[in-house]
Amino acid sequence: MELYQTVETRRTVREFQSKPVEEEKLRRVLAAELKAPTHNHLREWEFILVKDFEQKVKVAVVAQAKDFSEEEVEKATGEMEEWEKPAYLAALPIQKRMILASPELLIVCFRMRNPLKECHTIYDLNSLSSVWACIENILLAMAAEGLFGVTFVSKDTEPLKKMMNIPIDYEVATLIPIGCPKDYFVEQRPISLQEKLHYDSW
Repeated sequence: MELYQTVETRRTVREFQSKPVEEEKLRRVLAAELKAPTHNHLREWEFILVKDFEQKVKVAVVAQAKDFSEEEVEKATGEMEEWEKPAYLAALPIQKRMILASPELLIVCFRMRNPLKECHTIYDLNSLSSVWACIENILLAMAAEGLFGVTFVSKDTEPLKKMMNIPIDYEVATLIPIGCPKDYFVEQRPISLQEKLHYDSW
C-alpha cells in the first residue's frame, strides 16, 4: 500500500470482529515498530502481546478501563461458556469491550532513564517521544494490513507494571487492541492543513 493511502486509511477503531489476526500480518506489524527513529539509537522498547482472555481481563482491571468493577471481573472469569462471551462483551462499556474483544492486545513499554516525576524539561522526555514514533509505525503498519485499533493510556501504570513483571526502569506507553474492524468507523473531524500551518511565526 502506498504511504499516503495508508495514512488516509488509518482510523481509530474500538469495535472488532471476532476472527483472529493472521500470524504473518501480526509479525509484519511488529517488525515495523523497530524501524521507527529513536533518540539514542538503542530502541529501548519492549512489547508484550496478550492473547489469553483471562489475562486480558486482569489487564483491563489494573489499567483502569472505565467502570470495570470487581463484580464484572467475576462474571468475565466465571463459569462462562464460549458462546456466552460475545453477548457479555457487547454489554460492557466500550473501553472494557475493546480490550477484551480484540484478538490481540499489545502493551508497548519503553525505558525511562529517569523516573517520570524527576523529568523537568522536554529534553528529559526524549524516550517518551521516541516510543510514540514507534507507536505511529505500529498504527500505520496495522492500517496497511487491514488491521485497526486504538491507543489506550492508563492513568496509573504501576499496578500494570507489577502484574506484568515490567522492570522498574521501564514505563508503559500505551495499550493497543488490534483486530479486524466491524463495519462502523468513527470519522475524524475534517481539518485542513491551512488551519494548522504557520509561517515564520505563530
